[in-house]
Amino acid sequence: MKIKSVLCTGLAVMMLVAATACAMAPGPGTGASRNSVGSAELAATNSPTVYEALELIRPEWMTARGSVSAGGPDARANVYMYGNHVGDLDYLREVYVIDVAELRFWPAGEAGARFGMGNPRGVIEIIPR
Repeated sequence: MKIKSVLCTGLAVMMLVAATACAMAPGPGTGASRNSVGSAELAATNSPTVYEALELIRPEWMTARGSVSAGGPDARANVYMYGNHVGDLDYLREVYVIDVAELRFWPAGEAGARFGMGNPRGVIEIIPR
C-alpha cells in the first residue's frame, strides 16, 4: 500500500512538472518571437537593408527607452556580429537583408550578461548566412 501511495505521488509530481513546462514553452506571438527575426520575415519587407526592414517590422528595437545615466538620453542599441561589437544602429544601414539569417534583440540585462557591460539599450545581434 505504501509503495502504491509513493508511486501515485511521484506520478502526480511528474504530471505537474510536465504541465508547467508546456505552459512556459514559447509559442507564436510570445517574447521569443518578439526578440527574433528570421530571414523570411526580413525578406518579406522588400527592404534592401536591415535598418529599413527593422523600421517596418520591429521599430521598438530602434527607439530609446527612457533616460539612462550611463548612455544619456539619446543612447541606442549596439550591434554585434560573431560576438564582436560592430557599431550602433547606423551599422544596420550597411547590412543587406539577403546576407542575414537571423536577428536577435537582447534587452539590457541579458545583453550585459552575454556581451558585457556597456549595452544600456540592449543589443541587436546579427547572425549572418
